[in-house]
Amino acid sequence: MEGLLRRYNSDLVEKNKTMNLTAHKTEEDSWTNNIVDSLLFVKEFPNKAKVLDLGSGGGCPAIPLKIALPNLDITMLDSVNKKVGFLNDVIQSLGLSGIHAIHTRIEDFKEFGKFDLVTARAVAPLQTLLEYTMPFLKVGGLLFAFKGSKWQEEIDASKNALRLLGCEVKDIKTHGETRSLIIIQKNKPTDKKYPRGKNLPRVKPL
Repeated sequence: MEGLLRRYNSDLVEKNKTMNLTAHKTEEDSWTNNIVDSLLFVKEFPNKAKVLDLGSGGGCPAIPLKIALPNLDITMLDSVNKKVGFLNDVIQSLGLSGIHAIHTRIEDFKEFGKFDLVTARAVAPLQTLLEYTMPFLKVGGLLFAFKGSKWQEEIDASKNALRLLGCEVKDIKTHGETRSLIIIQKNKPTDKKYPRGKNLPRVKPL
């Protein structure tokens, strides 16, 4: 497993020289802040699930998770076509299956109610993220939101969104003082008016 993770990390850092994929410029920094960070909470993940990763960027946490948990079936979304090209090239070069990247905006993706799990890392504040993610989850499905130290503030700001979208905080996992995973469960079908268009989840969150 570590060999594949090292190869991916090397590819990420090399491609980052010509494309904005990560803020971490060296393999050492990227290993710590991208690869290791993506796997901090790997024990919380099911061994098998249909997963949607939003705003995949350079591929974290989706690709490290796929390498660590090969039975996950992962769809990655990103709105930047060059990044999607990189992701699919890496998937092919590493010989991974059951994972692919799609070029689309979240608002234009219509695979509602089809996923067991949605992951998001450094995508948006939680109250925005809830509106973007809940429509894609099956009832009973989970959002795994990778967050930092201010997880309680994000939850407090999201109380209205949690109520309107029919979901609840199931658990919060922390690692040290700076890393957290907020686990949200979807409890009922999402109203078809969500997610709202015109970038409203970001500019006027619930």
